[in-house]
Amino acid sequence: MSDFSNELHTQIQYSLIEKLSQSERRYRELVDSLREIVFKCDRLGNLNFLNRAWTNTLGYGIADVIGSPLGNFIDLDDRHLWSETLEKLQTGVEVCQELRFYHQTGVIVWLELSAQPQSETEFSGSMIDISDVYNELRLRKHAEALLKQTNEELEARVEQRNIELIQANHDLKVTLEKLKYTQAQLVQTEKMSSLRQLVAGIAHEINNPVSFIYGNLKSADEYTQNLFSLLDIYQKHYPQSLKAIEEFTNLIELDFLRSDFPKLFKSMLTGAERIRDIVLSLRTFSRLDEASMKAVDINQGIDSTIMIIQSRLNPTDQRLQIEVIKEYDTLPLVECYPGQLNQVFLNILVNAVDALEDSALKGRWTTKKFNIIDNPRIYIRTQLLGLDQVTISIADNGLGIPEDTLKQIFNPFFTTKPVGQGAGMGLAISYQIITQKHGGSLECISQPGVGAEFIIRIPLQQPVSNL
Repeated sequence: MSDFSNELHTQIQYSLIEKLSQSERRYRELVDSLREIVFKCDRLGNLNFLNRAWTNTLGYGIADVIGSPLGNFIDLDDRHLWSETLEKLQTGVEVCQELRFYHQTGVIVWLELSAQPQSETEFSGSMIDISDVYNELRLRKHAEALLKQTNEELEARVEQRNIELIQANHDLKVTLEKLKYTQAQLVQTEKMSSLRQLVAGIAHEINNPVSFIYGNLKSADEYTQNLFSLLDIYQKHYPQSLKAIEEFTNLIELDFLRSDFPKLFKSMLTGAERIRDIVLSLRTFSRLDEASMKAVDINQGIDSTIMIIQSRLNPTDQRLQIEVIKEYDTLPLVECYPGQLNQVFLNILVNAVDALEDSALKGRWTTKKFNIIDNPRIYIRTQLLGLDQVTISIADNGLGIPEDTLKQIFNPFFTTKPVGQGAGMGLAISYQIITQKHGGSLECISQPGVGAEFIIRIPLQQPVSNL
């Protein structure tokens, strides 16, 4: 029984070993038939098992690589990923990672590695070739990137084209505005030139006869006094005159004539002097012979401009007389374009008169709550600032300028006046004359219900670039 049992036991062992070998061969054949690479590594990542897919995929012989670190076959740029993956496996974590491997020929092969720990000393897994999928994905991504780039370039072109069209449209609008401004400026300049020519012509025509009258009045007065002296001598030496002479003497009221005649001559002389002053102001305002830069008396230029608008300062049925209050500083001669500067004074003064007339129409000067001292006034002040600048202030006590209007008063073609009463160019041209022609500044300060003040600042001497 003992021998039989031993023999049976031995046969059973052989049978089990044979079946186990067969099972292992079938398992090996099965594993070798897989397209995926099946591998085992120790915990340090050294290969200790590979199936045939390894050679089919990467070209290396299995016997040549067993015992080598798996990381030796991974692309240098991905070895940091393998190190991270190996650390996870060593801590018992399953992993899945895409890695680039070197083929025996040097070609890069993309493999998706999946592994899990088998024990504390070993882990196993599989690797699938995803090069085709990756290449397809890469081509798709490349195509998408190319399409995106093309779309972005197209959008950029469209955007640039839109910007160019907007800029061209803006430039066209600016050009049209400049043309309109230039045209209006030329018209305004031509009007002022015509006005100055008319004023100069009138002043010239009046000047000759006024000078003749003014020059002869003194002589006529002297001759008259001589005749009266001669008459006194006759009356002294011939006290008894003829009846006809006495009758005529009474008729002409000789005594009254003797006392009133000098007054008459004095009145005529005053009138002639007044006309002469007006002519002088007209000639000062026109300054046709001073189109170039010249040193002039600013105060005199303002006075001549006031003379031009004197008729608008006089009282009417709708307003009281506009009083002009002047506070002139003693100024040195100022280098400027006299005719153009007078044009600025005229524009600002006319606007002040318009504002006061508008205030009168709205009852400012007739409402009982305003005292008599609140009559319409224009204040003109000149002042020397330091040694190199002059300030001219022209203010009125009208209704003032609203804030939204104040921001636009120097813009070309902006006007609050009815159609036909203003083109909106007076202040715009004045601003250009002061800032560009004279290198100065022009600003307006206003408060509704109080009035408006225009402040002009210009240098005493112009830089060479402005001459």
